[in-house]
Amino acid sequence: MELKKLKLTDRRMDLLQKLGIHSIEELLKTYPFRYEKLEAKPFSSWQEKDNVCFEGLICNQARVVRLGKNRSMTKFKVISWDEELEITMFNRPWLQQFPFGATVSIFGIYNGNCKVTATNYNLKPLKEQLGIHPVYSVVEGLKQKEMQNIIVKALDYANQIEDLVPERYRKKYKLLDIYTAYRYIHQPESENQIQAAVRTLKYQEFLYFQCVMQSMHDKKIKIKDKKEFDQNKIEKWKSSLPYELTSDQNATIDQICQDLSSEKIMFRLVQGDVGCGKTMVAIAAMYACHLSTYQSAFLAPTEILARQHYLNMSNMGFPIQLYVSSMPAKEKKKVLEELKNGQISMIVGTHALFQEVVEFYNLGLVVVDEQQRFGVKQRRSLLEKGKNVDFLMMSATPIPRTYAHFLYGDMDISSIHSLPKGRKPVITKYIPGNSMGPILKDILQKIEEGRQCYVVCPAIEDNEELGLRSVTSIYEGMCKTLDEHIKIGLLHGKMNGEQKEEVMKDFKDKKYDILVSTTVIEVGIDVANANQMVIYDAHRFGLSTLHQLRGRVARGNEQGTCYLLSNSKDSQAIERLKKLEELKDGFEISQYDLLTRGPGDILGVRQSGLPNFILGDLKKDQAMMEACIKDAKEILERKEDTNLLNSIQKSIENAEYFD
Repeated sequence: MELKKLKLTDRRMDLLQKLGIHSIEELLKTYPFRYEKLEAKPFSSWQEKDNVCFEGLICNQARVVRLGKNRSMTKFKVISWDEELEITMFNRPWLQQFPFGATVSIFGIYNGNCKVTATNYNLKPLKEQLGIHPVYSVVEGLKQKEMQNIIVKALDYANQIEDLVPERYRKKYKLLDIYTAYRYIHQPESENQIQAAVRTLKYQEFLYFQCVMQSMHDKKIKIKDKKEFDQNKIEKWKSSLPYELTSDQNATIDQICQDLSSEKIMFRLVQGDVGCGKTMVAIAAMYACHLSTYQSAFLAPTEILARQHYLNMSNMGFPIQLYVSSMPAKEKKKVLEELKNGQISMIVGTHALFQEVVEFYNLGLVVVDEQQRFGVKQRRSLLEKGKNVDFLMMSATPIPRTYAHFLYGDMDISSIHSLPKGRKPVITKYIPGNSMGPILKDILQKIEEGRQCYVVCPAIEDNEELGLRSVTSIYEGMCKTLDEHIKIGLLHGKMNGEQKEEVMKDFKDKKYDILVSTTVIEVGIDVANANQMVIYDAHRFGLSTLHQLRGRVARGNEQGTCYLLSNSKDSQAIERLKKLEELKDGFEISQYDLLTRGPGDILGVRQSGLPNFILGDLKKDQAMMEACIKDAKEILERKEDTNLLNSIQKSIENAEYFD
């Protein structure tokens, strides 16, 4: 339903759009982030520093005390609870006009000795204001009261919104209908109503998501032509490598080869730590596809990473081709022609592979590196360039199997836990404060020995409110402080693609000793010579992100070291950072992060290809998640809930639920 039905002013419409609200349904799904409970406690139960609200009869003329420019203090007395209470309000000089004998509602803090510092007041009867009041996230220019009034208007249309949860499940789990759920969450009369509404809306979120995921997976279980290839050639290639693959790598390659040679389309996620060897697994899959005379495409999140994969595979002797936006037009045209007529068997590229001009002769496999960096529509546009294409996704952010099972449905998951031989876990050290002073000597010593260092900052611009120093100010400070012979580079997200690629290439070519960067290096090029990292304001990151970042200094055989700088005084934040000193395994870190911080950091809020659960909590709602997996399966098998199935189909066609 369109927002214009609410007949809002243009200003309010613009403010709602800034909040990402474009329909009445989206407005009703903008749930309160907390509630304020107003209750009038009797004076006899008041304790010092209590928040209090009460109705009082003004019993003396208010007087104003001027405290300086535009500052004042207004004092007056009221009779309430058969007591004479002295009220103080700051910067409200007009209160001296209150008439003697008027009744006023006061909200404030009790200071003891019958004295109250009032934070707010009004002339409405207090009984009309008591109860539970929702508090919403708003943008500048939109008052809390305005948002509450807009939501009340929207509730008039809540009974026109389709209830997607089948009635049999509402009865089974004692859930509310959708209209009552919206009313209870936005206008609750008790905490029980809030709990019932949250439970209902959370179930609907989880159930709908599961229906979409399972339906998408069912569409992928199609009969395809088996890919026939000589397994011995795969084994011969593995034995020719200058190092031995780990048992996890070998097991994953075997699983992929079985998928490729079966009649079922492969839909597999390979997850494991940075540096665990996922790329070698992908190369094995592409080689098997090549042996079966099908084409394969490797999708990388950045051009510099695509070029790195291209060079690695070329050096192994594979017939690989590169396709990225920065290539000369003549070169791109040649690649497109050879790809279309089947002369190119294997290709690696970036988003450029999504373009309509890219056509394949017989695409049989798509490999997506760091799959969460791409949206569902993007991935689908590449898969649709072939017929019944096998799909392999890779992620360096491991998700515990319980959550992976829910998020990815019945998708096959391979986990690589073991690191290649010779690869050493990064030594991690928590450093109190926000200065490199205590560690600068060690860093410069390593640079003198020919090593390189990353310095990571959470912000591009200074933020005084949060006390964050920007990547630019740290870069400028280091340039002024360090000797001229120490070469320093700068990298951040506001640079264009070409600039970023050039800086990373220069760092790899040792033109810089230190690279000061934001988290854009999280998915970047391998620089084996860089074995040191300093992370400013480390408490601002989740542990999984910190683990991803420090993985950048574990690419070579030299021992990597990561310093976590933080001036946070929060005991929990300090405990989390110290925990990273001992935790080395990405799967353990993901589990710990989920238990202490929640799923947002691991899965990403609004991360492409993953849901943004509004109420659902992956760490607390496992029982409900499991129930929704079963219920969704039954719904799809019965095919009776027409409205729900139509809505699911629409979401799949538009990929709107994920992007």
